Amino acid sequence: MILRRTIIAALAALACMAAFTSAQDLTAQDAPSLVGDWSGVLSVPDGREVEMVFRVAEGEDGALSTTLDVPGQGAAGIACTDTSVDGAELHISGCEIPGGGGFDGTLNDEGALAGNFNQAGMQFALDLKPVTDSD
Repeated sequence: MILRRTIIAALAALACMAAFTSAQDLTAQDAPSLVGDWSGVLSVPDGREVEMVFRVAEGEDGALSTTLDVPGQGAAGIACTDTSVDGAELHISGCEIPGGGGFDGTLNDEGALAGNFNQAGMQFALDLKPVTDSD
């Protein structure tokens, strides 16, 4: 009887702890970090290939920010106004390029972001891989 009460009390305590732990805290622990530099090559309709590097940073307040580099065009540090992560999905928008632009992708099993680059209302397939020190 005492053992049964102890077990019930322990289960009740666990239930209370779960009730006071927000779902966001639990998912944040399980979500992969998408902070860092991500690079990919965009194939445009005219046959050119354009390297793009998205640099995702986390501020002291936890807010994410992104800049975009397009090395082949000599562009670096292009500001993007909105960056968010939802689980394994990365959403970047408001990149200050002609027609506006952004990226939406999902982290896959290989550790790459499979997604689309968008600009001026058009979407182009773009997969991004994490930039390593050897790149």
